[in-house]
Order: sequence, then structure tokens, then C-alpha cells
Amino acid sequence: MTSAALPGVSLTVERAGSGTEPLRTDVAAFLGRARRGPVGVPVRVESWNDVTGAFGAPDGAAALPYALRGFFENGGRTAWVLRVSGPAATAGAEWTAGWRVVATSPGAWANGGRVALRYQASSIAGPPAISVRVLVPGEPAEIFAGLAPDELAARLAASRLVRLVPAGEDEPGGPIPAGAPISMAWDLTLTGGADAPPGRAEYAAAVAAQAELPEPALVALPDLGADLTGADHAELVGTLLATCAPLLDRLALLDVPPAAASADDALAWVRSLRNLGGDALLAAAAVYHPPLRAPEPAGTGPDPAQPTGHAAGHAPVSGPPSGLRTVPASGHVAGLVARLDGERGAHHTPANATLLDAVDLEIDYPQPQQVRLFEANVDLVRCVRGRGLVVWGGRTLSGDPRRRYVAHRRLLHLLVRAIRRVAGPLVFDVNSPELRLTLVRAITSVLLETFRTGALAGARPEQAFRVVCDETNNPQEQDPGLLVCEVEVAPAVPMEFIRLRLVLGQDRGLEVIES
Repeated sequence: MTSAALPGVSLTVERAGSGTEPLRTDVAAFLGRARRGPVGVPVRVESWNDVTGAFGAPDGAAALPYALRGFFENGGRTAWVLRVSGPAATAGAEWTAGWRVVATSPGAWANGGRVALRYQASSIAGPPAISVRVLVPGEPAEIFAGLAPDELAARLAASRLVRLVPAGEDEPGGPIPAGAPISMAWDLTLTGGADAPPGRAEYAAAVAAQAELPEPALVALPDLGADLTGADHAELVGTLLATCAPLLDRLALLDVPPAAASADDALAWVRSLRNLGGDALLAAAAVYHPPLRAPEPAGTGPDPAQPTGHAAGHAPVSGPPSGLRTVPASGHVAGLVARLDGERGAHHTPANATLLDAVDLEIDYPQPQQVRLFEANVDLVRCVRGRGLVVWGGRTLSGDPRRRYVAHRRLLHLLVRAIRRVAGPLVFDVNSPELRLTLVRAITSVLLETFRTGALAGARPEQAFRVVCDETNNPQEQDPGLLVCEVEVAPAVPMEFIRLRLVLGQDRGLEVIES
């Protein structure tokens, strides 16, 4: 029944839409292992609660959840997550003839889960109804009360933990047979779930899947160094860079593998990456090192590297924080990049800023080793007195000065996204002087806005950029279905060093001169 509207003011609150925004450069894609959740399917999350809802609480077995927590704690707002897994089995239990209760996703996480179903036939109190209670270790309990038997499978689709599915190919009958008693009860235990570590093929599929997403401008693989070693690791990194580099709209944030503990090992690993391709390929990646020591979130298991007194696979997944664990830096850095992107813009170097949700470094290199790593284009995280953990570098792996700085690459990514947006609608227009003028005006408006933010060098726009789309690069003999527009941009160079001269004279005292 609908009541008649009365004069006055009514307020309706609706959640803002969360449609994708390809122009953003603060969105990250995370690829790695998780306790549960869909495998190989991109999931968009906008908070830590979204992460735990879709993939479960951290259990100490994978770095991905901790990297995601670091991302959101450092100011990240939106991420896409792809769970990577080897061949895995889904836990389940037989219920009635023709029906099974199964976990929502593969893995051993649901083993031992209990599902209690209670049926009550129709009575004075109401029609027939089934109540369901789901208890899975490490997960909040779920209760579904008063469900109609014929709607049970559809209603359990709202569960984060279980589904009701037909047991065979034949169409099953209703879950409650005709002539059933007034009340019935079932207590099921989920079994048969199994995990398998991901291999290079599974990671390669995830890399290809993230390339199809228009939003991400940052890509992190926090579990990669632990999952793949040797040639498999190198080939996967090569696949990642070969996928990201041609897109010109995203940057891969790499972590030094855990096996490369010393500075010499880290440098050897970086040198091995240079065999993957030229500077254009290496410009698609930046390395952040060393790993961080971060607080264990409440309700999670301890760091597997720390002695706990629990048997393997039986670490507690509930209770208060259990100390610190080692976390790859890429997730925290991605959050920092996203935060600075919103505060200052994509063209600002994501460096000289403090990381949150981390209290120490896994390795504290002496200064001579820090210098060697910096000279190899490794972006260090340093512990600075009075400031905490600070990102101390903003370089890609490329040795080409034109492609060296992260700020320049991210400015390029922003411009590419913006130009795609303004030029995309013109693709099927007739190639004419009017089309060229429209294209030049649209791209110039993007570059002017970028110039006003201080991202480009020069005192005037004509010193900062140039757009050419005329007869000089579109001669008459050229294919009429092809239109060429050349854009030249002079980005502002990030300032890495400040040099001061101290001049001490008897007649003029101390003078400080910036050189």
C-alpha cells in the first residue's frame, strides 16, 4: 500500500554510484593470494571492509591482504583485486537428495565449517520456513531466518560463505520432500577444500586480466616474490612490463624478492631485470625496497616467520593483534601515491612523504649500500629521525633521462588517459581540416589545464607544449583513414638534490649560496 504524499520536505539518502572512472590515476590493481574470494575475477573494493568482505580477514599465509590494508591506511580510495591461485578444490557437503551446500570460493578456508539447517512445517505461526546458520572458522557467523524452502537457493546467494547448488545435472526437486515431518534438522560439515600455490600461468592470466581494466594506474604484486623464483619470476616480470608499457597508462610497483636479502642480492636482481628489454620497457616499473614491518591487524594470525607454538596450518585467526609482520612495500607505496595524487596531482613525485601503518624496516642498510641501491634506480624507504618511514626516491628502472622519473611517467599516463577521452569520440568523423582543428583544440585544452597545475616547464604555454596536426604530418598522399597528431610536452623536472655552498670570510661572516 502506498500512502498519499503530504506537503513538506522529504529527504532520501542514496549511496553514490561507484562506476569506473578511467581518467583517474590513483586507482591500483593488486594481484596475489587471498584466503578466499573469486579466483581470476577482478573485484573492485573501496575500503578495508570491502576487502575483508570479499576475500576474508588476513590469516598470515599471504602478503596481499596486508598490502591492501597498507594501501587504504595510506590514503588509497579504490583498488581492483585479482585473487591468484593454482588448481584448487571447493569445500562442500551433501544435504538432501539432489542438493549440496558448497563454499562460495575454492580453497581450504571453509574446511570444518558448520551449516545448521532447521525446517518447520506450516502452522498457525506461518508458512513452512527454513532457518540457516553458517559458522566457518575465522569468519563472522551468518544467520538466515524464516526462508521459504522454494526460495532457499536464491536467498543464500546473499551469503559471503556458502551457496546451495544442485548435486547433479538433473533438475532437482524441492529441498523438502512431500510428506516431510513437521520439523527437521540437519547439521552439515564442509570438507574437501584444498589450495594450490599459483604458478607462472596463473599470474600471467591475472596480468592479462588487469590490462583489460580501464581504471588502474598502479599495479602491485605483493606475493610474486614468494610464489615465483628463478626463471619463472623473471619471465613473469617481463610479461608484466610487456603488458603495461604499450598501454602508457599504468606503472608497475615491484618488490625485491624475499630471497634477495642483502644489498648485493638486490642489485643482482635489478641487473637481471635489465635483460628483459630496453628503457621503454623498464620505464613501466619502479622498485620500492626494503620491506616494511607493519602491525598485525586485530583478528589475524601471526607472521609465519615468527615462532608461535602452533602447528603449521593451525595459527589462530581471532583475537588481539599479535605483533609485527614483514610486508612488501608496494602496497603501502601505492596508497601513498594515491593520496598524493589526490592532494597535489599525478605529476608530483611520490617521495619525501611518510608511510603510515608501518613502524620499522625489515632491513636497515648502511649508507654506502643505500647509495649503491639508489644509483641502480631502487627507490628506498628510509627511517628518518622525527618523521618515521619516508619514501626516498622517485625513479623508474629506466636509464634513459627522458623516462627516469616516476613523476614524468605518471604525468604521461594522465595525459594519455585525458587525450583518449577527448579524442575517442572523434574516431569515426570524416578526416577534414575541421576535424584536425577540433582535435587540436581538444588536446590543447587538456595540456593547458596541465600547464596551469605547474606540471609543465616554461613560463608560457607555447614553451611547455606543442600540438601539430596539419598538412606537415598529414600529407595529401596519406591514407585518408589515418590522422596523425603529434604532441610534444616539456615536463617540469623533479628536484632530487639541493646543493649549497658555504663561504666563510673574515670580513663578511658566513654566507650560504645555493648552487
